[in-house]
Amino acid sequence: MTTKTTLITPYGGKLVDLLVPRDQLAERKAYAGTLPSVQISARALCDLELLAVGGFSPLDRFMGKADHERVVAEMRLANGAVFSMPIPLPVTLDDSIKLDTQIALRDSTYRLLAIMTVEEIYEWDADEVAQQVFGTLDRRHPIVSEMGSWGKHNISGKLEVLEIPPHYDFKPLRRTPTETRAILEDAGHANVVAFQTRNPLHRAHEELTKR
Repeated sequence: MTTKTTLITPYGGKLVDLLVPRDQLAERKAYAGTLPSVQISARALCDLELLAVGGFSPLDRFMGKADHERVVAEMRLANGAVFSMPIPLPVTLDDSIKLDTQIALRDSTYRLLAIMTVEEIYEWDADEVAQQVFGTLDRRHPIVSEMGSWGKHNISGKLEVLEIPPHYDFKPLRRTPTETRAILEDAGHANVVAFQTRNPLHRAHEELTKR
């Protein structure tokens, strides 16, 4: 029996879930502890969390070269799906990062986050990305400035996410896409409007969404 839903299909057709199942977690964490480690930035950590829970569906990994280049040039993934921002994992190459090997991704405190199977290593041009995506090379732009410190290569490959970062603020409001869809399904509304603000929600935003 097929259950009828009022919700639209997730973007790309399927909601991505990269979290290692609970019954496999201890074994995969123990294995990850034997792998070479790469520490990722706070920005990459945020991206990893969104990849893990499906917030970037249909992406299931940091972008490979084909996706990255087409998103920068046309705001589309290699398969043609609209995607407006590149989601790379820039690194400074060393002997631990090699094709067809596995690495452990860790945060700045060395917390174990994920296992990556390195399937692509490619160079990228910071000036090209800055101009195409942000429309400027001005280092006063915060992300353009930040990109100057990123590694000159991006890596991509299968991800097994072991842990997402803990959050201590706004806990009642934090929901994964799966949790959000369940809430909306239970509500049973025929239409749902999503509104993203450029800054923290304030009264004018509230009135705009209500009207």
